[in-house]
Amino acid sequence: MDFSKKFLNGEVIYNINSEIIDEKIMNNIIKTIKPNIKTGLNMKNVKSITSVNFIKYLLEDRFKLFNIQSELLAYISLVLKDNFLKSFMNYEDFSSNKRELIKRKFIII
Repeated sequence: MDFSKKFLNGEVIYNINSEIIDEKIMNNIIKTIKPNIKTGLNMKNVKSITSVNFIKYLLEDRFKLFNIQSELLAYISLVLKDNFLKSFMNYEDFSSNKRELIKRKFIII
């Protein structure tokens, strides 16, 4: 299975087990996301993103990310340009809504 879904404290957590988030994985996740429920994606195993829907739903603030690797964080920040990336260091930060990684801007030199 490419991901697993857990319910913790009224939140929905998706643990991504694949190294690549592609359209197939995102479409399966999108089908199960419910509005008005705090949703997080555990990005611990993810090394690459090939899904356009992932970026689209991230821009719409449908879910937040945590345990994201630094290379992926840099990539997403570059793709989003001036938009804010909703991500956290770990699950505890996500759950308590503390230590959000915000206003990350990168300049290509």
